[in-house]
Formats: sequence, structure tokens, C-alpha cells
Amino acid sequence: MLRNPATLYTALYVGQFLFLGVQLPFFPGWLEAQGITAGMIGLVMGGSLILRLVLGPLVAWWAESQPDQRKALMVVAGVMAASSILLMIPQPVWSICMLTILAIWAFGCLVPLSDTAVMRADKAGQVNYGQSRGAGSLAFIVANLAGGVLIARHGDSVSIIWMAVAASLTLLIVAFLPKRIAIAEPDVAPSTLARPDFSEAMRLFRSRSFILMLIAVGLTQGTHAAYYYFSELHWSALGYRSDLIGILWTLGVLAEIIVLYKGRSFIRKLGPVAMISIGAFGAIIRWPLTGLSPPLPMLILLQLLHALTFAMTYLGSVEFIARAVPSGLSNTSMTIVSTLGVGALTGLAAIFVGIVFNAEAPLPAYLLMGAMGAVGFISSLLLSRRWDGGLINTARR
Repeated sequence: MLRNPATLYTALYVGQFLFLGVQLPFFPGWLEAQGITAGMIGLVMGGSLILRLVLGPLVAWWAESQPDQRKALMVVAGVMAASSILLMIPQPVWSICMLTILAIWAFGCLVPLSDTAVMRADKAGQVNYGQSRGAGSLAFIVANLAGGVLIARHGDSVSIIWMAVAASLTLLIVAFLPKRIAIAEPDVAPSTLARPDFSEAMRLFRSRSFILMLIAVGLTQGTHAAYYYFSELHWSALGYRSDLIGILWTLGVLAEIIVLYKGRSFIRKLGPVAMISIGAFGAIIRWPLTGLSPPLPMLILLQLLHALTFAMTYLGSVEFIARAVPSGLSNTSMTIVSTLGVGALTGLAAIFVGIVFNAEAPLPAYLLMGAMGAVGFISSLLLSRRWDGGLINTARR
């Protein structure tokens, strides 16, 4: 069973999302306990995302040329595991920051590399991509709940131990993966994701519709920076225990999963631009109200808006690319949205949030997120007026 590709690829996602399910909500609390300020946390998290922007495409390019798909996965998973394990050792603040940047950067590179491998196996009929990725989402929820309970009982140090174990498990799973998955169909390329072609990428920027989509999606997804990196500090200051914080995160993920599962029906009824607009409008509502530190029942309702701010926006961007971008540029456009749009803007937002964030008075940070959502919403409205629903024109601006 351990050699079964479907089991191995599912386990690969499970290991990664067990890591993420504790890293996102609880790791900032451990960093604060080490004497790292909110401003420094913002710089560290933002720095890891910007490093992903700079080096991510190069890692993907190198990975595509390797005859053994495990090589790139092993290197990146090894960096994630080694940096997480080293964080368990007492050390100066500067080295904690450097190791954190490496760990978060490695995770950010590992997920798309895993997607490439699993989609290739899916094409070969050896695994169901959706089911494997869904198992990862369930692992995220398990980590939220179990990690929250353990941290509430034993302290913030549990988070880094959990992350080190999950990263090591992921590295071990990579070692058992098949060297390469051969696509059965003769007309399908050896990889389902082509290397980014940066000369082609420039053609995309000739389209105002693509630029408006990039701004709308990037800003809306970037509004999650305060939530991803500072919500534990905010909610802990309100007296919420780690187990309750884990439940709050779980509610958001469950709402996200429901929308993703029903995605086809939403796309048929609304279309991609309307979905992006709904996501941006959700950010305008969600984040300023969250910054007001509302009562718990209201906060629960606000967490359910993750279905809009993340899931609707994500599905809208994917569907826009499917409908508007010429097929030869679809992989390149996804790379741009992931790195330049979402990754870079989230990283920059994390840096600015860290400057203004105060756990006792977090409203300014969340107002910044709401303002980003407002600009994203305006961009989506301009996109709806400009895009006619067909292929974008990359020949001229």
C-alpha cells in the first residue's frame, strides 16, 4: 500500500497541510514568545513571500528539467524540514528570522511542485487530483483543531515541534514517490505544466483586462495578510484560547471547501468577474469589522466570509484565465497571478500590517486590508466594463 501512487500523493498533501494548519494560525504566537515584535513578524513573513516571487519561478524551471521528479521535491522539502528542526534549538532572534524565512519560502515552493507531480499522475490515471487535494484540506482542519488543543494545554512551543514533525514526514513521503510518471496519451507532453515563458508573459501585460484582473485578485487575496499572520496575536489578546482559535480557522476552511465543491454551479450562474467582485466586496465587509474585535458570534459569521474573500476570488481568477487567456499562455498567466499578484502583494501587505499592528488596537491594520479590498473591488468593476467575455487581446494595449 505504501507503494500505491494514489496513497503516496495523498500523503504528500497531508504532510504539507498538517504543517500549514499549525504554521498559519499558531506559529506567529511562538515567534512573539521568542521576543520578535509584530513589525518583525511582518517583515519575516513578507520577506518569505517576496523571496518566493524572486526564486519560485527559477525553482520551477529547474524542476521541470529533472528526469527524477523527486529531486526538486526532496531539495525543497529538505530545506523546509531542516529549517523547522533547527528552529527547535535556542538561538538568537536574527537566526530565528532567517530560518523562518527559509521554512515558509520552502513550503510556498513545495505546494506548486507537488501540484505538478500530482496532476501528472492524474493524467496517467494513477490518482484523483481533487480527492488528494481535498485530503490536504481535511489535514489542515485536523491540524487547526488538534494543534489548538495541544498549544492551549502545553504552550506555544508545541507549534514548532508540530511543524518540524510534519515537515520531516513530508520529506520522508517524497523519498517513496515514483521517480517519474509517464503520461499514457502520446499527444500529451511529459509535464502538464510548461516552463514559464517570460517573453510570452510580456504579451499578457499588453491586455488591460488581464492587468485589471491581476490587480483585483492580487489585492483581494492580499487582504488576508493580517488574518494569516496576526489573527492569533489579536484573538489571544481578547482572551481566546488556542483551541478556540483553531475552531475559528476551521470554520473559515469549511466555508471555503463548500464553495470550492460547488464551484461549477457558481461559475455558471455568476461568471468569473462577478465572483471576483463578490470576493473583493466580502473583504470590504470582513476585515474592518474583524478589526473592531466584535463579540464571538459575530466573529464566527465573519469567518464564514472566507468563502467569499478566498474561495470566490480564487475560483473567479482560475475561470477568467480559462476563458480569457489564449491556451498557450494559460500556464504563464497562472504563474504570474500566483507569484506577482497574490504572493508579492500579500508579502508587501504583511510588511505594512506589521508596522501598524497592535494586538490591543488592531483596527488600523484591518482597515488597511479593507482599503485593499476596496481598490480590488473597483478594479473588478472596471474589468466587468472592459472584458467582453472572450479571449483577451495580447497584441496591443
